[in-house]
Amino acid sequence: MKTRTSQKNNPWKAFSVVLIVGIFIIPGAVLAQTTDRIGDPTPHQPAYVASKNDLHTIQVTPRTSVFHPIAPSVMTLDITELLQQIDESLMLGYLENLTSFGPRLTGTPACNQTAQYIYQTFQTMGLTVRYHNYSEGAATGSNVEATLPGSDSDNIFIICGHYDTVADGPGADDDGSGVAAVLAAAEVMKNYEFYHTIRFVAFSGEEQGLIGSYHYVEDSYMNNDTIFAVLNADMIGFAPLPSDGTQGKIFENPNSEWIVDYTKAISQLYWDYIGIELTAQGESWGSDHYSFWQFGYDAVFYHEENFNDYYHSADDTIAHMNLSYTTRFTRLILATLAEMALQPRPVLEISNIAGGFGVTTNIRNIGEVNASDVNIIITVTGGLFGKFDKSFTTGVVLITPSESTQYRAVPFRIGNIEILVTAEASNADQVTRQATGFLLGPFVLRLEVTP
Repeated sequence: MKTRTSQKNNPWKAFSVVLIVGIFIIPGAVLAQTTDRIGDPTPHQPAYVASKNDLHTIQVTPRTSVFHPIAPSVMTLDITELLQQIDESLMLGYLENLTSFGPRLTGTPACNQTAQYIYQTFQTMGLTVRYHNYSEGAATGSNVEATLPGSDSDNIFIICGHYDTVADGPGADDDGSGVAAVLAAAEVMKNYEFYHTIRFVAFSGEEQGLIGSYHYVEDSYMNNDTIFAVLNADMIGFAPLPSDGTQGKIFENPNSEWIVDYTKAISQLYWDYIGIELTAQGESWGSDHYSFWQFGYDAVFYHEENFNDYYHSADDTIAHMNLSYTTRFTRLILATLAEMALQPRPVLEISNIAGGFGVTTNIRNIGEVNASDVNIIITVTGGLFGKFDKSFTTGVVLITPSESTQYRAVPFRIGNIEILVTAEASNADQVTRQATGFLLGPFVLRLEVTP
């Protein structure tokens, strides 16, 4: 609210105050580009709809699977190679090309030209590309989809962003940053083989109320597409403060919380390449992930930590972006996608350690493929005078998914003991579990498993 100046004041005094304030404030804003920050305004939402009520309301039976990939605990060489190929130069090139068309309002020649550019870029990568055309009222446009087929699976993982903008905005961050992430992911992933199918999708019609993604997901649902996870990137490029550059947001619904956990695990595992910590935000209807939620698919929405001051304006330009942040955020989404789409691995679980006559343990494969060349090791230390140290090992050729195997070791000693159970396979990460007890000859008493 503006303050009204008394008519009794000298106009020259008022002018002097304005001039002095302008001298100090305006240069500061130009240099720092952050003094006029508005903090977090209205949450991200399409430009040309007023509320969630303006979107399609869908009630369908979810078709997602109970299968959720389990985050790895060890870095994969192929993933580190992928991440190193994502750099600021690659991201800047895509951003410059996308913004060169000017504002990309859905249905305008500039938006159609952008769609052609995205299509041709995917095509030169050797990917299978198609336009997904839609029309709803006055909104007519095309989504662009590229597919990298899985080596042995029709399960689908999607990375997406929207290439349309508001009427006056070049849309560098909203959402050139997300589409650049999609294109960069396709560029580096095309040379690798993945077990599951990956789709790289650029939507239009987002600003009109998620229209493009709605029709895309509706068709996917009617085609019975087995979409397991959708990673939607929308505004991942604004980080004016150093503290912003290490933080990010992720929006999720209850069914998609596993993707949040997975992404956070990836962030920590590949921290040296990513350096971004995510904070879960809960639900949001403000971007294309919401269309997938409506049809029962698991999806998340990645978003910058500090909301862009230039959102939906002519100043949403590359000059106001932090390319290092965009690059590292892209790496985070890429690593999450790539790990999910890799050859599935068995996951060993030490489901139980029990006493009585000896030490008995149960090893279960909770993964989706066979565990091969499994070794189970029970190590007992302690006993009288703490001199007892004995390992017992057995080998199992194969443990199929959901199958359990039991192994018993019979030590002979007296005294307090510590027990370490280790299970490992040639194609699975090692797992361990500990317990304590009292050994009386071959009998293990008072056994307690460490949480």
